Amino acid sequence: MSNYNYKARDGSGRLVKGFMLAEDEADLGVRVKKLGYFLTEAKVVHHLSKKSESEKLESRGLSRADVYDFTIQLAISLDAGVSLLTILKDLGHSALNSKGRTVISDITRRVESGCSLKEALMVYPELFSKLYVSIVDTGEKTGKLALVMSDLSRLIEWQMELKARIKEASIYPIILFVVMTIVVMVLVIAVIPKFKPMFEEMGVDLPLPTLLILGISDFMRKLWWVFLIFLVGVSWLYKFVSHNAKGRYVIDRYRLKFPLIGVLVYKIALSRFCHTFALSLRSGVDVFSSLSLASEVTGNAFLESNISKARDRINVGEKIADSMEMVGGFPNLVIRMISVGEQTGSLAETMDKVSQFYDRDVPSTIKKMFTLFEPIMILTMGVVIGGIALAVFLPMVQLISKIG
Repeated sequence: MSNYNYKARDGSGRLVKGFMLAEDEADLGVRVKKLGYFLTEAKVVHHLSKKSESEKLESRGLSRADVYDFTIQLAISLDAGVSLLTILKDLGHSALNSKGRTVISDITRRVESGCSLKEALMVYPELFSKLYVSIVDTGEKTGKLALVMSDLSRLIEWQMELKARIKEASIYPIILFVVMTIVVMVLVIAVIPKFKPMFEEMGVDLPLPTLLILGISDFMRKLWWVFLIFLVGVSWLYKFVSHNAKGRYVIDRYRLKFPLIGVLVYKIALSRFCHTFALSLRSGVDVFSSLSLASEVTGNAFLESNISKARDRINVGEKIADSMEMVGGFPNLVIRMISVGEQTGSLAETMDKVSQFYDRDVPSTIKKMFTLFEPIMILTMGVVIGGIALAVFLPMVQLISKIG
């Protein structure tokens, strides 16, 4: 089947734009007609992520929580034996969010016209990831849609809980950092300059710390725009490099080596990998495709590259555990449990156990890391403010010594 961007007209002549999978233009015309439209223009597209402007606007403003609500309600209703179309129509009518009603109604129309649920969801890649769509596709093919939707709802719930934990734990350190920055900026820009005339009247040779602080103060007051340009430049450079495959690989590789933060980033990436790998296998996706899907959700280009290298080795007959051990980047626990799963034929179950381990370990690491951040930042603030105070009082001490 080909992917088509199409233009059509409804009964009143209103222009409608959309995306649909079809065998050919004739089949597309039939499918569009079932939606109540008359096809006027069609164009084959080669990237499933491409969407019309109207579809982008429809999905914009919907959150992860909206996707979770959609998924869990589908899972519960399908498990109760309600037909897919009935569920979609009910969800379209009951959605609290107007944009949610628009999206679900569009998905319902597509399913009514003969599209599979997978094909209907593919129209909204900003809402339904490649992993989500692949799992749904497997569920439809195996007749286990209720089961996979339930699994997907648990995965989304875990992702939201993890994000909430990180956000909650980071609030205080961020506030502390902002306060520290404001205090230092006020001291350097507003307070230090008031001491400069007094230092000049003293007629003493200013020590290096005082000269350094005065120099920074003058720079920030007179050439603040240079500092601003520097920050914007660094930000732009980081954005440019991180959007490049090689640059993102280098950044993500060294990100794993950062003190404190690197450990947390690594564990979160592994947790995502284990959860997704287990879910894909349990849903009936083959090992090769499961690894591909799991690699895309790690959020780290270095680990994603290593998983890709491991897949290449698996493709020529090497065991999963052996290939991961050879490419590196994976802890012994993950490799050992994958090996056990391969030997016992229970890879999905063993990966579930590993993901459960990280479910306990990641929150603990988050708590420890941000608990450690607090004294480090307070100590840093003390050192910085103490250094500024020392730079201010050193000339006075020198003057007193000179008088004495």
